[in-house]
Amino acid sequence: MDNTLIYVTGNSVKFEVALNAFNNTGVNIIQMKLDTPEIQSKSVQEVAMYSARWASRQTSKSVIVTDAGFYIEALKGFPGPFIKYVNEWLSADDFINLVKGKSDRSIFIQDCLAYCHPDSEPITFTGTYRGRLATQPSRNQGTSIEKVFIPEGFDLPISDIPPEEMISYWSNGEIMSKFKDYIIKNQII
Repeated sequence: MDNTLIYVTGNSVKFEVALNAFNNTGVNIIQMKLDTPEIQSKSVQEVAMYSARWASRQTSKSVIVTDAGFYIEALKGFPGPFIKYVNEWLSADDFINLVKGKSDRSIFIQDCLAYCHPDSEPITFTGTYRGRLATQPSRNQGTSIEKVFIPEGFDLPISDIPPEEMISYWSNGEIMSKFKDYIIKNQII
């Protein structure tokens, strides 16, 4: 069994999360920056599956790809899986203004990991992270949503939480745990 798995991401935090989750498992995670086509869909699963299938065919290797959607309850789930683009268009202050006057500040992240071997169809693992929208945006570095999303169990937005705490938080989340169990149980890559 080849114990190497390629994580197609340009995001160093996502890669650190995977390294942390697979520490002491015998699985070697390698980061590859590869611009995958990102289809437009209301489903993070469809987006992740398409990208994983494409990347595994391009590399002829087993890959994982992750995609996430941020769903603001008071905005009927906006921006959902379109967060990548909305982060480019809206500032943290814009997000705050969108929920001005609304009592429900709850938000959740739907996270999806798609695993694909070049000879197979993708398999997905999903998880949800709940939290709330801050009343004031962080002034620290980060994306617009990282400056306003306060994960459950925290009192600060993601951009104000030390990176090592967030890596631990994401590493122990549903998708990495489910995927790690699947890979180890089935001894496949």
